[in-house]
Amino acid sequence: MSPNPGIEQDFEPGHPGRYDFDPESTEAKEWARKNVHPLGERDFPVDHAKAVDTPGNLNHLPVTAGVDPLNPQREPFTGRSPAQVAGIRKLSEIASQAAKESPVVQPIDAAVVNRMLDNKRTEVGRDLLTPEEYQSVLRDYHATRTAGVTAAREDLKLTVEQQAISYVMSRGYTVDVATIIVRTEGAEKILKSAGITPS
Repeated sequence: MSPNPGIEQDFEPGHPGRYDFDPESTEAKEWARKNVHPLGERDFPVDHAKAVDTPGNLNHLPVTAGVDPLNPQREPFTGRSPAQVAGIRKLSEIASQAAKESPVVQPIDAAVVNRMLDNKRTEVGRDLLTPEEYQSVLRDYHATRTAGVTAAREDLKLTVEQQAISYVMSRGYTVDVATIIVRTEGAEKILKSAGITPS
């Protein structure tokens, strides 16, 4: 009598724990082939495409990142055919020749620009500026900024005495001691002995 198909079976056909187990049956032999591994645990289940004992497995093919082992002629990672690669390369070359480099945009200080825009609005007597007025404010900002950077660079330039004090401090002296040494020895003499050209 066969079991009712609507009832869940405790064990699959051929399992040794099954009530009708027969070691000579085809189900038992198939179950043993798939589940009994006398050489130890398998990396892949029986009949898996990568199992060593599966006929026609692909284990002999080298595995390289991004390369389809069944289609090594295709481009790695994208899988494009050689004709597609050549077409994309040609399109890219055309696009590269037509491309123009974008102009470098100078950074702006938003607070300063907003202040300048407010002054311009007060000057013209209205809140809404025309595009020309707006552009003139930005033009003035960049001119002012360039002049300010030049002035700041001049302000940051060290005097000969400051250069000598800086050198003496780099030798391990405190600022007070370095100042006394520079005033005693002379700034130019110290810089000359250190091989530094005063600027």
